[in-house]
Amino acid sequence: MQLTVLFLLMATVIGAAQSQSWAGTYTVDSSCNTTSCCCLSGKAVLTSTTNGYSVNSSASSLCNSNSTFTGTLSTTNYTGWIKVNSDNDTVTLSSDSLTITINDTTNSTCTNKLIKSGALAQHANIIRLLALFLFGMMINVLAK
Repeated sequence: MQLTVLFLLMATVIGAAQSQSWAGTYTVDSSCNTTSCCCLSGKAVLTSTTNGYSVNSSASSLCNSNSTFTGTLSTTNYTGWIKVNSDNDTVTLSSDSLTITINDTTNSTCTNKLIKSGALAQHANIIRLLALFLFGMMINVLAK
């Protein structure tokens, strides 16, 4: 009985840790060519809305002469699209929900990569919590 409960709890924790999650704060890498592209920069914040996700970020000066970028990301599972200037860019979320890639289909040097802030620490905390739980369960079983 205890092993069944342990298995179900582990499956729930692991499933929650690996679930898809677009929303969050991301650090934008420097791979996008700021001299010829509208590039996100600094931090990008994705917030869930009724019709997708709102994206807010600092941006290069080529984004319609603005230093900020605001757009709507439309998604289906781990893919989506967003309008950057006049381009409809494809967007992918990595299977671990840690990285978003915005691909400009007309100019590959205009690709942005976003890395979820604090994500690695969250995974380490989940693993640590799971290990402590398993250790506690083993002590409980051995004590009986």
